[in-house]
Amino acid sequence: MPTTYQVVILTARHSISGETQLQDQRLSDFLNDRRDTSMRLLNTQVARLDEPSKIIQRNAEAVILKSMVGVAFEPPQKAIPTAKRLYGYVRKQQYDVFLVLEGMEVHGILHTAGELDLRRFLAASSDSFLPITHATVYLDANDHYVVEQDAILVNARAIRYIAPKETAPHPVTPSGE
Repeated sequence: MPTTYQVVILTARHSISGETQLQDQRLSDFLNDRRDTSMRLLNTQVARLDEPSKIIQRNAEAVILKSMVGVAFEPPQKAIPTAKRLYGYVRKQQYDVFLVLEGMEVHGILHTAGELDLRRFLAASSDSFLPITHATVYLDANDHYVVEQDAILVNARAIRYIAPKETAPHPVTPSGE
């Protein structure tokens, strides 16, 4: 029996909220499943990021290509029985990171199986969507609308820039000193 999940999708210019039905999968598993390149949404609402409270379109059913999703997350909702993992848990290192996607910036924690090697991580990752925890998303279109979530999924192909987040800025020394 399919499980219905509430989901919010951020693209470069729009926020799309709705429901998706998944069969024995978590949202992250579905988004990383390459057998299906699109996502079916039910009871959708679309808003522009510059006016997120103004709904510009409602539909009973819609489809979005996974490749067009910048960030996806589940808003707070009733507890849903989680899908069983097929593999054992692997302890991961946690790194504060800063990401730039088209139209947004993301601050949060990236989890990797070893030392942080961003080039290798992006090039070798088999996942299209990377989990970022303790995430804050800032939108270019509206600096008053900030998204804070315990966990989000970021489209790795949409990342324009990724770096470890500096805990304190390095002092700039004039050359010649």
